[in-house]
Amino acid sequence: MTDLAYRATGRFWAELAACGIADVVASPGSRSTPLAVTARNQEGLRVTVQLDERVAGFCALGMAKASGRPVAVVCTSGTAAANLFPAVVEAHHSGVPLVVCTADRPPELRDAGAGQTIDQVKLYGDHVRWYAETPCDLDDSDYFARLAVRAATAAGAGPNLGPVHLNWPFRKPLEPQGPIPRFDVSVGQPIAPVRTLVDADVDAVRQLAGRRGLIVSGALDVDDAGAAAIVAFAETAGWPVVADAGSQLRGRGPMVLDGAEWVLGRTDLALDVLVRIGGPPSNRAIIDFVASCGATDRLLMDPRRRWEDPSFGWTAALASDPVALLGAAAGQMASADDAWAVSWIEAAADAWDRVEAALGLDELLEPRLAATLLRALPPEVALYASSSMPVRDVTSFWPSDALPRQVLVNRGANGIDGVVSSALGAALAIGQPVAALVGDVALLHDIGGLLAASLSGADLTVVVPNNDGGGIFSLLPLAGGGSDVYFEELFHTPHGVSLGDLANGLGVHYHQIEQADELAVAIAKASGVTVIEVPIDHGAALKQRQQLSDLTE
Repeated sequence: MTDLAYRATGRFWAELAACGIADVVASPGSRSTPLAVTARNQEGLRVTVQLDERVAGFCALGMAKASGRPVAVVCTSGTAAANLFPAVVEAHHSGVPLVVCTADRPPELRDAGAGQTIDQVKLYGDHVRWYAETPCDLDDSDYFARLAVRAATAAGAGPNLGPVHLNWPFRKPLEPQGPIPRFDVSVGQPIAPVRTLVDADVDAVRQLAGRRGLIVSGALDVDDAGAAAIVAFAETAGWPVVADAGSQLRGRGPMVLDGAEWVLGRTDLALDVLVRIGGPPSNRAIIDFVASCGATDRLLMDPRRRWEDPSFGWTAALASDPVALLGAAAGQMASADDAWAVSWIEAAADAWDRVEAALGLDELLEPRLAATLLRALPPEVALYASSSMPVRDVTSFWPSDALPRQVLVNRGANGIDGVVSSALGAALAIGQPVAALVGDVALLHDIGGLLAASLSGADLTVVVPNNDGGGIFSLLPLAGGGSDVYFEELFHTPHGVSLGDLANGLGVHYHQIEQADELAVAIAKASGVTVIEVPIDHGAALKQRQQLSDLTE
């Protein structure tokens, strides 16, 4: 029986590697022994071991986001599989390809009191693109070859990328009884995402040529060529772009606006056409603008055919990939009046000048920290921005002189969990330095990720604005709710944790800075895994955010 398990998993990994999957993240466990051992013995696969499954799931997520390739995850049975759930949920909502392989007890041990046994059948529900349970003791290696190709294709080849789940029941003995089998590839071929292009969508965009348009982009997983194609369309059409940091569009010329959210309400900038690409915007000002703007034509592009937007105000839902569609339409667009784009560019530039002046020169609070970080990081260093305030601050306070860079975000489910683990995965996948901007609560939420980073040999710099708690809650009406809501205890949750002691205990480098000019020095000195803490005066930060909000026109 064990030989059958090793032949099955060996053939599976051989074909999966042939499909272009290069990384497997595994956590230690007994029931998953055949999966782990054959993966480690498969040429072309790199196996990264993480001590706990929650870290492993998000590490795989970061690897897949940074590399653009599916990544496999292996765990043992029971709650180990449940600990992958948060990463699977994020991968589902943000369209990240993962091949999740959970080991399981065989059917006769389920509902029988066996240890580490839970109901793993369709454990992740509708959060996966495809689910299958493998048969126990099947002596048909061709079946597992076909299984690998289908898993890789379902996760990473269609327009609707995302996780798939394979549940693998194994019977004892679990250890190999002979030599580890090796297999030649028979059916696996390299896969690549499909960029869907619908001719009718090209016509729909082309017919809007010459009108006053604006593109709003949320998070996008595109490379430099894809980003360049989108910007080229914007320049041809004369439609400015309001882009999230995670869109990969920022810093790519004047048509991609900095400071735009402070002028969205100006009546002289009213538009005829609104086009939304990528995920939902991260910042409230842009979300409210999208919901309320009076454009007569509102186009929502989503090749996954989910067309998710809470405003429900779209006049056309397009199924084409934004890169493919805008690239195809660019050559057929007549430009709008130059004055339209210029008016937006000048208004946004003036707004950014006012915003930057309001950031001050002395005290280093979160908005100025984001702007200073974007200037201080070398352009080849990817930035992983945590949900909550970091991704919003990087979007709002991207300086006009900051260069393009890869910015990764977990904006599918928008949780703060797993961001350090995700950034670690990105660093391991691309083999280059990665920086992460992470709030103190998000860091404490993922201490396991920081430990994993310290053990990994990765080059990861974690910049932490520390306002001693959940500062974002102070921006909600709840903050003024009086003593009965127990705001400090239940929401702000000051913790008083010494991040320096935490870093030292985990064996990572640590710096604390208080001035903007110290950040570039600290980043230059960073090596291996480094935590750079920036203490934030919470009261001063709230006051500054109100002052910045008052600059809105």
